[in-house]
Amino acid sequence: MASPVQRRFYDFDVFRVDVSRRLLMRQCEPVPLTPKAFDILLVLVRNRGRVVEKDELMKLVWPDTVVEENNLTRNISTLRKALEEGPNQHRFIVTIPGRGYQFAGDMPQEMAATAVVYERHARTQVLIEEQSEPEVLIEPIQPTKPGIVERKSWRRIAFRVTVAVAACTLSASAAWLYISRSREAALPLPKIVPLTSLPDRAECANISPDGNLLAFGRRSDSPQLSGIYIQQIGSDHLLQVTRSLFDLCPAWSPDGRYLAFSRYGEQEQSIYLISALGGPERKLHSGAPSYPPMDWSPDGKLIAFSTAPPGHSHSVISLLTLETLEIRKLGEPIVGVQDWGPVFSPDGKQLAFVRANMYHTRGEIFLMPANGGEARRLTFDNAWIPAPPAWTLDGKSIVFSSTRSGLPTLWRIPVSGGSPVEEMQAGVKAFGPRVARSGHRLIFEQRMANSSLWSLDLSKIGENHGRRQVTASKGRNGAAELSPDGRRIVFVSDRSGSDEIYVCNSDGSNLLRLTNLGGANAPGVPRWSPDGQKIAFDSVLRGHTAVSVIPAEGGPAGPLTDQASDNLSPSWSHDGKWIYFTSNRSGNWEIWKIPNQGGKALQLTRTGGFSGFESSDGNSIYYAKTASEPDIWRLTLQDGQESAVSPPLHLNQWTGWALVDKGIFFVREGPDAHPVLRFLDFATNLVKDITPLDKQPWPLWVSVSANGKFALYQQMDMYMSNVMALENFR
Repeated sequence: MASPVQRRFYDFDVFRVDVSRRLLMRQCEPVPLTPKAFDILLVLVRNRGRVVEKDELMKLVWPDTVVEENNLTRNISTLRKALEEGPNQHRFIVTIPGRGYQFAGDMPQEMAATAVVYERHARTQVLIEEQSEPEVLIEPIQPTKPGIVERKSWRRIAFRVTVAVAACTLSASAAWLYISRSREAALPLPKIVPLTSLPDRAECANISPDGNLLAFGRRSDSPQLSGIYIQQIGSDHLLQVTRSLFDLCPAWSPDGRYLAFSRYGEQEQSIYLISALGGPERKLHSGAPSYPPMDWSPDGKLIAFSTAPPGHSHSVISLLTLETLEIRKLGEPIVGVQDWGPVFSPDGKQLAFVRANMYHTRGEIFLMPANGGEARRLTFDNAWIPAPPAWTLDGKSIVFSSTRSGLPTLWRIPVSGGSPVEEMQAGVKAFGPRVARSGHRLIFEQRMANSSLWSLDLSKIGENHGRRQVTASKGRNGAAELSPDGRRIVFVSDRSGSDEIYVCNSDGSNLLRLTNLGGANAPGVPRWSPDGQKIAFDSVLRGHTAVSVIPAEGGPAGPLTDQASDNLSPSWSHDGKWIYFTSNRSGNWEIWKIPNQGGKALQLTRTGGFSGFESSDGNSIYYAKTASEPDIWRLTLQDGQESAVSPPLHLNQWTGWALVDKGIFFVREGPDAHPVLRFLDFATNLVKDITPLDKQPWPLWVSVSANGKFALYQQMDMYMSNVMALENFR
């Protein structure tokens, strides 16, 4: 018998308020909200068209409780961030000074949708039903308890003595089919539950072996709030275990008593051990900076992590023996490859990990024996894998996040191989899956990130810094470059659902999308030709990163480089005849050049080079020595002599600099940890500060016009990350 369940919705702009599930959706994607922030939103939309007084709002949201007004103000601020409102862009929630708040968006319509839930009863006949996607519920969560699967009582099936043996066999088979389907139906429905509700970032989360505690790294604008935290699932109480912005990726010991975590230093990365209740820290290992995620073996004797051996910039999977603190590499570094994110199988016999390119923009899932041996490739997507994989409880499947279909979503693939299947319940922008070793709980991170492009008129420093927003803060906008005449901008944006290349005027007008590559083939770095007529960029073609050229006004793109190696980060010679690029075809990352129409490529650097730019006189190229150690070097094209630029710029990233006639503009953090645009003057070899930047550019990407008058940079306007749980995961 079918009984309808009514659900109520409010739709406005790109958002939907799902009342029964207590969920805010943005284009079918759940938006993390605290319970009180959701209550406030619901009160405001239900009272659309009128001002809701502050006292009235607090009484409705906090009934029978005395609260201070700053609680309301803080939740309104959280709500505005979730609705993507800027500081002066109150499109939906308007503050009425001295009174309260009013919902001011497009008049939302309250709608009812009917979802039919079927009550199933035991019957003697065979039931044949179509399988449908499981319903996903969103509701408050309680700690996991030892589960008992409720089993329905079954009627005895009477068989007549005169029934033939064949009929009995058929009936028995039908009964078995029905019983197994009914038992599966008796399991609780999958449901998504928010676990954290921070206004900043909860990252690299991990779940305790019993499934009741959450550990994560918090990244906050307030340094004293950053560090490793523990939260009991079902509670809002947080225990801060460490207090450092550079503490990341906690890993639980199998008995749940300890946490191992990574801490970044200026020139090293360390692994520390600490009690899950806090207290003294113990350093276990220090090495070159690499990827921070790690995992504890089920027997508690080993920690698997990634490290770059001395003299190498390519990371490998290694094992730390806790009893002796000895390190054992499970392979040798591979040129152009980063192995990272190792995770032990439930029986401890295998490791799953990510094998990525140097950019960390493309990767695959690999499996290898836990004691070392040949690695086996499991996926063949050439897509971005932003976080380590996770094993299912039975050890038969891997769950991982990937952009194989566009935005990051969770996928499942059998360890025996096959095609990945999407975990539809988690939605998009899902990162970092982790499965509890008991119970049926999977956790993952859901991120909201908006970045915009800003320009500076460097001749007006001091007059509001000449600062101007070029692109709206919707999705990610970055990897931007000003055209040679300073009138146009090329950049990469995910506003269409996947990264694509766009061009626009320097004021953001006349936006034109140039590519339609899709998620798995997303572009990397676009660069203008000297005449402004063409754009070179890199993207994935047939399994490798290749350099292509596309007309700046739109049209088909033509690949220049072969697909036998990775070729990326292109730039043009001053006369437009050559395109410089970075390639690993020699066995190491070096700077090469190729004619702009294609042809034979010529190697330029011999001891390492990444992302090069030619000087305006055509006599030299400047480049980062490596992607991980981005000191700037100079190569004289006539004799091939290489020398380090002095003084060293100590860049954080290889993207954070721009070459002009008279010097190099670059971004570095100042004494107060705020980013500062700086300039190295070639004439004096002195560095001077140009202007502080309002917010952290992310990544550190800067472009400056050829005459040095205008600068363009990417600014992170909002970056929130909270942890969600998929309950009843199986």
